[in-house]
Amino acid sequence: MINKELEQKLETFLNKSNRNFNQDSINYLGLRECGTIDGKIGKFHIISYLVSISNQPYDGDVFFYARFDEKTNQLVEIVGPQSWEKIEE
Repeated sequence: MINKELEQKLETFLNKSNRNFNQDSINYLGLRECGTIDGKIGKFHIISYLVSISNQPYDGDVFFYARFDEKTNQLVEIVGPQSWEKIEE
């Protein structure tokens, strides 16, 4: 049930941070081994969510991906189509 817990944790973070996202779009994708932009390699829980960008010159929704550390279940980073953000809680 870690997937539901992490989905809830991400939703709480997004709401607390006043970030826009489409309700009911948060989806646990699985545990993956990958590298981060700052060079860290490890296993991360990956969770996707949609963000509406209709206020941009181009319309539509885009996926963002949140990575949670496998061991600590802490949110590590959020990756968007043109962005990367390291999360330090």
